[in-house]
Amino acid sequence: MHFNLKTWVLSPLTVLLVLYLVLIPLDTPLYDLILFPFPDPRVVNLDKQFDLLKKLCITKKDVTLVSANGKHLQAWFLELPGTKRVFLYSHGKGNNIYGKLHVAQALLGCGGSVLMYDYQGYGQSEGRASLQNACDDGVAAYDYLVKEEHRQPKDIIGFGESLGSGVTGQLVTKRTLGGVIFQSGFASMKTSGADSLFWLKYYPDWCFPRHMMDNVAVFTKPHPPLLISHGTRDTVVRYENALELYTKAIQPKTLLTFQGGGHGTVGKAGEFYATIRKFLKDNDL
Repeated sequence: MHFNLKTWVLSPLTVLLVLYLVLIPLDTPLYDLILFPFPDPRVVNLDKQFDLLKKLCITKKDVTLVSANGKHLQAWFLELPGTKRVFLYSHGKGNNIYGKLHVAQALLGCGGSVLMYDYQGYGQSEGRASLQNACDDGVAAYDYLVKEEHRQPKDIIGFGESLGSGVTGQLVTKRTLGGVIFQSGFASMKTSGADSLFWLKYYPDWCFPRHMMDNVAVFTKPHPPLLISHGTRDTVVRYENALELYTKAIQPKTLLTFQGGGHGTVGKAGEFYATIRKFLKDNDL
């Protein structure tokens, strides 16, 4: 039998096998590039917004965090006088803290200080964007609140938006939080990623790195009070993620559904933030 190397190399089956092996979702720079193609580097002038916060007696502190790999991260600590509660805000992958100050302002209105920070590669933070780095960055932000601002774990509320839900979920496994709030979050990075990266459906679980941000795995174990908020017409992270997480998570848990709402919706007249205030009150946070 004559073996034709050229025919074997170019056969469709061989090409598919090579692609399958190349695209295995392990911890590789390839997937970092796929998941974080364009980390938001934009810096805008927010002096007017910060001046307004100052008039409301809210103190803004520029903070430099140090992540596990030694990279420096930009962060702002917005302190609301008269409260120990603080929201640790982890944003989505499509923006940075310069574009999310309005979220911090709304959270201040919910009765808590806010620490907002940029993952590596975003804004003015050093380093390279990756799932592992983002999770380490969240830990660095938490540790700052405890060590430098002397906040008690029970007073720290993790707030994760979209990708930030995965960062916050992983933080639950490493540190103690008083409560957790997800806005347009996912059940797991694998579940959400398969919506846009179809080939992920064809890999077994062992192919995925441990930090693929599996929120279902986190919240099927004892956890802080959890509030899940999601719009039914979210085209970025499907609403089914919220249903799966809520169904599988153990108590305490709350699901806020916005019929017809899209990604990051807050509802009419800020219903999301009204629900946050009720969530905090109901759970003595």
